[in-house]
Amino acid sequence: MGGAQGTFFIYNSNKISWGFDHSLFQPYLEAQTESIVYAIQSVLSGVRAPTPSPTLNENLTQIITIVSSIVAVCNDNLPPASAQQGNDILRELSEHANKLSEVQAMPEVTKESRQIMAKSSFAVANAMKGLMKL
Repeated sequence: MGGAQGTFFIYNSNKISWGFDHSLFQPYLEAQTESIVYAIQSVLSGVRAPTPSPTLNENLTQIITIVSSIVAVCNDNLPPASAQQGNDILRELSEHANKLSEVQAMPEVTKESRQIMAKSSFAVANAMKGLMKL
């Protein structure tokens, strides 16, 4: 049994299906939230500084990576009673991770890109709060 912690598979003669241990859903989100909060705080500090922090790019990468992981794990594994709301939040997380990725790819940090980084970082933090409430 088992691949990643909290994941299991069921085999029957027709197919293998993956399942998710919902009792581990909340601890997983809590751990990911702790990881992402530091990166978001660092990005927000970095966009306020007159000169972009050398770690700004690294922190953006951390946010994007963590959000991608959350979306991959949680997609189709949300608690059934809140699946619709959860899917909306996952979609929002993906959209803001994509925006962060787009500004990260820009050749230089501009006033506009700083605003996008701040707005999307705040949006990711708020979406994480919403996901934690499911």
